[in-house]
Amino acid sequence: MKYQVTINDLPMTVDISEQAGELRVIVDGRLITSSVVTDKEHNRMLMLLDARSFDAEVYRSNGVTSVLLAGREFPCIVEDERLVLIRKVAGLTTAGQNTVLKAPMPGLIVRLLKNVGDTVTKGEKLLIVEAMKMENELKSPIAGRVKEIHVAVGRPVDKGQVLVTLSGHDQ
Repeated sequence: MKYQVTINDLPMTVDISEQAGELRVIVDGRLITSSVVTDKEHNRMLMLLDARSFDAEVYRSNGVTSVLLAGREFPCIVEDERLVLIRKVAGLTTAGQNTVLKAPMPGLIVRLLKNVGDTVTKGEKLLIVEAMKMENELKSPIAGRVKEIHVAVGRPVDKGQVLVTLSGHDQ
């Protein structure tokens, strides 16, 4: 399974598979010799990567996945390639920690429910677009803050037009 992983604004592609009972990890096209033992009950992993040993703890808090490694915490975004494809088809893109919400269809901006600087939770309503005589509530795909609003009430929008830019919690 391929994953898009972002740590400290550094994106990478990680492909994890099993072949003949062996774990195979490829990071940005580079094969990494690996072995992993997990303690799922305590979210801990003992990893051997390229002959270096790591003891890591993986946990999720407030919608953010973090890895505790050698006493340091590394917040990260981990998305499987299917989620990345769905986001792309839905008109959502992620640039670093910024997420751009695009219009899924042509329509008219009826209401803005948030302002620049407002904190939002994942799934919270951001704005309402009227299309084909129906009001469509567009929701935040992430928890974070409204960085920019690119539209105004009463203005038409085209399919794929950028509506709102959001920044993740750390921004």
